[in-house]
Amino acid sequence: MNKRIIRNQRIPLLVLLLIMMTVFICSCGADTSAGDQGISQTANTKEQKKTKNTESYDAAEFLESLPEWSGYAFCYVNGNCPDFEPDEIWTRTRESIDPLDELGRCGTANSCIGTDGMPTEPRGDISEIRPSGWHSDRYDFVEGEALYNRCHLIAHMLSGDDAVPKNLVTGTSYMNRDGMLPFEIAIADYVRDTGNHVMYRVTPVFKDDELVCRGVHMEAISVEDEGEGLAFNVFCYNVQPGIYINYKTGDNRLSEDTEMLDNYLAGKYTVRANTLGSVPSGESGTAVSEEADGSYDEDREGASEQDEHKMTYVLNTNTGKFHYPDCRSVMDMNDRNKQEIEATREDLIGRGFTPCGNCNP
Repeated sequence: MNKRIIRNQRIPLLVLLLIMMTVFICSCGADTSAGDQGISQTANTKEQKKTKNTESYDAAEFLESLPEWSGYAFCYVNGNCPDFEPDEIWTRTRESIDPLDELGRCGTANSCIGTDGMPTEPRGDISEIRPSGWHSDRYDFVEGEALYNRCHLIAHMLSGDDAVPKNLVTGTSYMNRDGMLPFEIAIADYVRDTGNHVMYRVTPVFKDDELVCRGVHMEAISVEDEGEGLAFNVFCYNVQPGIYINYKTGDNRLSEDTEMLDNYLAGKYTVRANTLGSVPSGESGTAVSEEADGSYDEDREGASEQDEHKMTYVLNTNTGKFHYPDCRSVMDMNDRNKQEIEATREDLIGRGFTPCGNCNP
């Protein structure tokens, strides 16, 4: 009797095991293309993104293709034409930033800039963030004195991002103010003026295992008008005239070559950024593709006459106003919002800045 009961209890167990084996075998041999395809597409997408941003973006090769820094804050890449694939251009406001790597370094930041993503409040405190290679060194001839700034890849004025570690790199005051800022302002002006979107990509270029990037590669294209309104492709050098930088550690010291600093302080390297198309060969040490059609020259007709009327102004990048350097408002201005620029009054107004009500420039 007991043996019969035990035997009867074994039958369901055997049946259950047979059913489980059958399901396993069938699932292995069945057509599961829908599920596998979804997994495969996700994996391939991630792999393609990785390849786009790292493996195919060979830092050493890219840096070798650029002109050596000769004093100007940026150079044009690919004739100033951005290099987006069709599926890399988004049509709605969104942002995607690569995570920090194993050395704590930033990766590529992608953003579709729209008015609905722009900040409505002043930038918050970011002083607690220490990007890779960070040092708090100061020199009296550096604008704002601090050699290094916490440079947003996607600027606060475009995204509202504050203390986001993966969006902040160690960048010189020169790269931040003279290199990146004019292009960031151009994007903000275009988006506010038109209500359109701008696809924007910024990649910090690190060589080998260095902690401080050699510069940032910035690309942008206006979306709705397919680049008619705004397009650029530039590399901003992470340098500071008069300073030697050890990119592996961020250590720095005065440069033995004082000629570069003297020329910089004399205003020799002030160059107006062109964000609307190709530029003539040679300006700001650039190499231009052979397809450049000279349209820039037509846009710049009469530029020499305008240059004669340029003056030195001080911009407040937070309020969007410009001032005479001796304006009392400049004394109260936060250094992080201050930029000295040589331009015409008409040029600044055309870029969306408004004259100060106190000094009436």
